[in-house]
Amino acid sequence: MDPFSITAGVIGITSAATTSIVQLRSLIDSLSEAKDEVADITTSLTNIERPLAALERLSISDGATLNAFKEDMCKVGVAEAVNSCGDACKRFQKDLTKWTKHSSATKLSLRDRFSVGVWNKEKIRTFRTQLQWCETTLHFAVTSTQLMIQLRSEKASEADRESVRNQLQTLETRIKEHIDLTKHQQDEAQERKRELEEEPEDEEDGGAGRLLAIQEVEKQSRLLEAEQVSSGTVFSQVQSKRSGQDIRNIITSANSRTYVGMPASVVGKINQRISEVRTDGGSTAFVGIF
Repeated sequence: MDPFSITAGVIGITSAATTSIVQLRSLIDSLSEAKDEVADITTSLTNIERPLAALERLSISDGATLNAFKEDMCKVGVAEAVNSCGDACKRFQKDLTKWTKHSSATKLSLRDRFSVGVWNKEKIRTFRTQLQWCETTLHFAVTSTQLMIQLRSEKASEADRESVRNQLQTLETRIKEHIDLTKHQQDEAQERKRELEEEPEDEEDGGAGRLLAIQEVEKQSRLLEAEQVSSGTVFSQVQSKRSGQDIRNIITSANSRTYVGMPASVVGKINQRISEVRTDGGSTAFVGIF
């Protein structure tokens, strides 16, 4: 059977979202001012495009495994992370276009736009948090899928499989470290919110900018919470699949009937290898999916 090719659309990622991500990076690449201010944004966008491209190159050997893959991606929330990131990129592109359209000494520079006003600073921070959620969710989900495909390959040697299992274990560690990082970032966001809730005596706009900044910090906390859930789901998936099963030296006899394999409901969810099954004395062995 020919392998099934994967596309972003298969797991619910819209073309509008991927287009917005690409267009924003192209706009930033064309900017001549404040390159340092957007360098980390450019890096994040590139890191998002890379696993999206890798996703398009993936192929899965059978329909059951493909369905399990789609189920895993849905549980992780990959489409939600990418599609909401695409929406955020579209809004940010409009802001950048507006800020850089008429450049003059009387207007704020892009650098100033990123740093003047508490609301502006938190709004930019929200966008960066949105990018982080998309970037890490895509990276962890696609990387774990690539490794699992390698682990299940019939062409892989035992040494290859051991190498992949080690890579999966390393990925587990990296995911756990990232979850700890997002918890720390969430604590920092809560601290900023507490500081913003303290009303200063010399507030010029009646607190309007400060209240908008508080709303941005609350958005950041929700994004970080979503990121923790996504990363935690990938972590659980990697843990369950890395262990796997290696079944060998099965001998049946005395007219017995034996089932060796797995039920259809868990295909794609565990890694299983079966070898050296022998039947004697009129016995029957059913090997595969049952």
